[in-house]
Amino acid sequence: MRHKNKAIVVGSINMDIVAFVDHHPKIGETILGREVNYFPGGKGCNQAVACKRMGCETSMIARLGDDAFGDQLLAFLQQEGIDIHGVRSVDNVATGCAFITVSKNGENSIIVISGANAVWNDDFASDLSISADDIVLAQFEINDAVIYQAFKKAKASGAMTILNPAPVRQISPEIRSLCDILVVNEHELAALSACVINANDDESIFNAAERLGNNAYDAVIVTLGNKGIRLSIQGLRRNIAAKAVAALDTTAA
Repeated sequence: MRHKNKAIVVGSINMDIVAFVDHHPKIGETILGREVNYFPGGKGCNQAVACKRMGCETSMIARLGDDAFGDQLLAFLQQEGIDIHGVRSVDNVATGCAFITVSKNGENSIIVISGANAVWNDDFASDLSISADDIVLAQFEINDAVIYQAFKKAKASGAMTILNPAPVRQISPEIRSLCDILVVNEHELAALSACVINANDDESIFNAAERLGNNAYDAVIVTLGNKGIRLSIQGLRRNIAAKAVAALDTTAA
């Protein structure tokens, strides 16, 4: 039987706890909130859900805590139709959480507690099944050692690797050498390239992308919200427009 190519997401899962308030409290102030909601989140989980909803067979490789949030997030991934054989719980550790306060005017503040995402240090790649037709994706809410394991196995299998370096930090030479496609927004592009970026100036975007891409990545994709994306492939430049939609909530989009 022919292997069906799939997306394998190696990354973070969080429970987002969102409190809606009239205004952000000052230090020492207690206020009453209007509402609290719980949402599955984490950059890895978001990638996996996006891949699956676009019609791609998707596997999630992640770590959860041994708590109720972990159970709820595992059930959510199952409901989305995502393969969860690579999602395991870590004893005596909490599931990753993000505490988000949203004021009436839409401003938010966020505290992230990494939990199980940060203590993931087991040798998982030996059990990871990757084929040459697969794509392996990662982000920076997990440790470099985890990403390195996954990308090393991916390249040995002939698969493509995609990295979203967010929250942004410098990319190690080891991970850089194993990454095919880099996906960044304008702020991440500026931080990694040490270039001044103007989102309204394509020349500055492409110059910075090419500085990153030279001798490092097959392609650099720069996401610019409603301005679309800028694609740099070894000196070839492409401007791809965004699809116009009625935005409901751009948090973690």
